[in-house]
Amino acid sequence: MTKKKLKRNYFVVLDGTEEMWKAVEFAMVRAKSIKGNITTISFAESISDQMLLTSTTENIINKDQINLEKEKHKKVHSYLLKKCKIKADMKVFLSSNLDEFINYLNNFSSNSSIILASSEEIGKPGPLIDKLIYEKSNLLKCPLMIISGSLSKKELDKIV
Repeated sequence: MTKKKLKRNYFVVLDGTEEMWKAVEFAMVRAKSIKGNITTISFAESISDQMLLTSTTENIINKDQINLEKEKHKKVHSYLLKKCKIKADMKVFLSSNLDEFINYLNNFSSNSSIILASSEEIGKPGPLIDKLIYEKSNLLKCPLMIISGSLSKKELDKIV
């Protein structure tokens, strides 16, 4: 019996910035070259964190926020399908539950990478990068790749 080889997974975090497209491009080129998978990831703001709500109202608001995030994924998925015929998966997490995100990623840890894009404009990493590096790095079992949003396509292609 031969062992089935698992496909490499690229998890691309979508945050709606222009730099995010650098992470998408980076993952797309790599996934296409090795016939890997791409999953787009985003975080819905948990509005219920700032309010005292009943659990039913909280669930409705959180579901609405998640649906708004899913709409953002559609543009990226359409681009991936058009450019290189990659059908991506999507996953949306509540921003208040970073541990759920980490547990999800760790299910794929042996064969995956998380890809985020940074911005020169901000002057420091965004809140997700901060949390993953400084607060949760000991829990994360898969590589975290931070792509500079200022790289050209030619420079992106040189990254191994």
